[in-house]
Amino acid sequence: MTAEGRLARREDLEPLSVRGRAAGITTGSCAVLAGLVLMWAAWDALTCPLSGEEGTAICNRSAGLGGLIEMFALGLFVSGCAILWRTGRRLVTEDGLSGWTWGEGIAIAASGLTIGLLIPTFHCPAGYQLTAVFHVCRGATMTPEIIVHPPTWLGWKVGAVAAGIVVGIVVARWRRLPWPVASVVTIAAVGGATWYLADKAIGLSLF
Repeated sequence: MTAEGRLARREDLEPLSVRGRAAGITTGSCAVLAGLVLMWAAWDALTCPLSGEEGTAICNRSAGLGGLIEMFALGLFVSGCAILWRTGRRLVTEDGLSGWTWGEGIAIAASGLTIGLLIPTFHCPAGYQLTAVFHVCRGATMTPEIIVHPPTWLGWKVGAVAAGIVVGIVVARWRRLPWPVASVVTIAAVGGATWYLADKAIGLSLF
């Protein structure tokens, strides 16, 4: 029996509602695009061009982090393709399932958690600058040192996580929410988290 023969016919699958179909396409598309962007961004970290003793040390660390991001991004991309394929096989009816709305909710909550975890909770004293990748304070002598100060952005961290969870629950459970609104909110949350992850974790700006 071929693989196509083992697949259930579209007519035998439970159909999706319009909101459920839109949610599945939005969730899958966000995962695919986020995976592609992160793979592109992590490639520069894997091919770090810095030279010299200090440059080699930085490249060793950035390559390790870039490899982790690359594997995570690949998983996102494959998962997104699978979601799009599964969603595309189902028919659409007015009273169909809207279960894919939980995918949008999880994506929004995960985006808030990602942003919250990456917001720094310490700052550098006068004359020092906080590096984007390793969050160390670098002065005029270019000698890195870790500065531990009382949290200065803790409220923003908690706020980002709380907002992501609350908005994610609302989008996931509010079945009457118009699908364009849910899709726009999901895309904005995932897009913002993807950019922030690439910029802060890998140390690259996408623009």
